[in-house]
Parts: sequence; C-alpha cells; structure tokens
Amino acid sequence: MRSTVQLARCLPLIAGALCACAPHGTAPPTAGATPATQRPIASVQELMQAEVDTSADGVWNAVETVVTKSGTEEHQPRTAEEWAAARNAAIVLVEAGNLLAIDGRRVGAKEFPAEANGALDSVHIQRLLDANRPAFNAFAAALQAAGIRAIAAIDAKNPEALVKAGGEIDEVCEACHLTFWYPDQVIPALPGDHDPNRPYRREGRTGN
Repeated sequence: MRSTVQLARCLPLIAGALCACAPHGTAPPTAGATPATQRPIASVQELMQAEVDTSADGVWNAVETVVTKSGTEEHQPRTAEEWAAARNAAIVLVEAGNLLAIDGRRVGAKEFPAEANGALDSVHIQRLLDANRPAFNAFAAALQAAGIRAIAAIDAKNPEALVKAGGEIDEVCEACHLTFWYPDQVIPALPGDHDPNRPYRREGRTGN
C-alpha cells in the first residue's frame, strides 16, 4: 500500500519533469502518434559509398582465400571481436536496404558523368529508377534477405554459410548495377592461366 501511495505522489512530479524537458511551446508526444514522414538526405550514390559498399566489404572480407606468390592464406573470424565486427557490418547492410527503399531519394547529390563505357550518367540512371522503382525496391529487399542470412551464418559461426551469403549479396548488387547503372557494360575476357597479366586470385564472395 505504501509503495502505491508513493507512486501516486510521484506521478505529477514525473509528468511535470517531462513537460519541462519539452521545447517551449510544444506539447509532449502522445501515445500512438504518427511518426514524422521520412525524408531522405543522402543520395543513392552517397548511401552506397557510406554504408552499402563499406558494410558489404566487411561481410566479404570476413572469410576469404588469398592466393599470392608465397602461397594460400585462409582468413576467417576467430575471436569474439572479429565475429562481432562481421555482424555489425551485416546489420548495417541490412538496414541500408530500408534506406534505399525510401521514396524521393535522388541518385546523386549533383549530376555525375558515366564512369566507364557501357555505364550511364546520373541523369539516365535517375530516369531508369523513376520508371521502375518497384524493381529497385525489390533489389533492396533481396539485399536485406541476403544480409539476414549473413547474420544467421555469423551467429552460427559458420564460415561456409557466410561465404555463401556473401556470394548472394554480390549477385544482388551486380544484378542491380546491371539494371540501373551499367546495362550496356561489355566485360573483357579474363587473362588465361599463363598470361603474365593475370592477377593473383582473391576469393571470399562466392567461395569458388
């Protein structure tokens, strides 16, 4: 009974403190209030550079095979901190899918030219995006699904499953790029096994 009476006496004080913390002239939010409309600030290009690319690299680089002149090196998370870093990257990647799907986000903060033969400039990318927004959002959803599978693999501390999820992330990204960014890209043939220009192999996205 005593605690009930004390709580009843404290409630007016708590309410007064909450009102005092609110900006002058504004009422505190009520339960069930509708959140403010989402307003995109960064462009798609900026979001890709700041979140998608960096977080995807955190997933891809977590488990990889590097072949050099010195031999083959296998990398994977082994400590709790390394697994946590991979998981944080996957979480950022999954949430980036939500940001990409917000309506009204522009392709670039300012117009930019095509980056290579077969690629489009920002004006043409924007036209494609505006004309086929459902497809872009579907790619964002697929990116999230692959990222969620990466989180599950990390939680299970399963390097093979993480490599598979990383390959799925790579496939989604490439499919989206081929649709909206460089639909006319021509990919040159890779150098042969005995070509001196053949690069050293660095794997980790698909596990091949």
